[in-house]
Amino acid sequence: MDKYPMKAILTTLMFIMLLTGCAEKERYAERYLDSISLVLHMDRPAEVAGVLRQGASPSHAVEYPDLSGISRLSFICSMEDSAELFEQISQALIPCELSAVENANSSSIEYWQEGIAWQPEYHWTFSDNSCVFTATVIVSNSTCREWFSQRTVMKDFSGNPICMVDDTLIIRNGDMELGWWNATGPVLPVTLSYGWPVNSQWNQLVPCIVPHAGDLITGIDEWPIRTGDTLWVQPETEIEITETVHQNTTGYDCTLQIYNQTGVYTEIRITHPDRTPRGALFQPQENFPSLLGLQPGDVVILEYRIHYN
Repeated sequence: MDKYPMKAILTTLMFIMLLTGCAEKERYAERYLDSISLVLHMDRPAEVAGVLRQGASPSHAVEYPDLSGISRLSFICSMEDSAELFEQISQALIPCELSAVENANSSSIEYWQEGIAWQPEYHWTFSDNSCVFTATVIVSNSTCREWFSQRTVMKDFSGNPICMVDDTLIIRNGDMELGWWNATGPVLPVTLSYGWPVNSQWNQLVPCIVPHAGDLITGIDEWPIRTGDTLWVQPETEIEITETVHQNTTGYDCTLQIYNQTGVYTEIRITHPDRTPRGALFQPQENFPSLLGLQPGDVVILEYRIHYN
């Protein structure tokens, strides 16, 4: 039996990492920079910035052999350093920008690094008549190296700062979860909404009054949806609805069957527009309710018309 099985396993793992390109490499930022800050985006490379470390020249920063994933470099330095850099950046393999400042005490560098991004995740749980919302930040690092930041800012698709870690942060390879915000609010009755948020159909939503909820990033998760101080989510158990539509000469005759199969008493608020997005009139028939209270197993049938002038 091998006397050193763990050593053999570690050697094999290191060999696999080298083959896949994920062996830990020296961190470019820490080699040359102090006061390092990161700006993370969801749809484009991260921005890494810092002040050139004492004893390192800007030319060293260009000569560093491994600039993998860096799409652009930007230098702000003294007139003397800029003269030294000018020829080097003209021969660099990646786009470089150079700004010279008189009497500059130090040089700063900013570069755009692919493989580091962030995205939000939202979770909610129902507890009695309340809903608890939790938002987290997921930082993804596929660069096969760690990143060290003394200030990290997350921005939305429009470039607005959304949240910040104003402290030392080490971003290891893979995904990392950071707490963002949490909030709790009362739950109102289930809402059956015609035409919102999805047009031309009945939508089931649960409105929660959460005035202290944090930011919601649109374009990532479908839920929750915010209107004012209300967050809308899908119910844990949906009621069963069946819509039947028959065309007539001016539009459609419709019936909506609502069946409470949830096993508990359920209040349902029903909302609809006066007109659909296509300009048709929504015409509820006689005794069309705005609020229902259904015991388990109850069935209600509602009638309405979609009428085009």
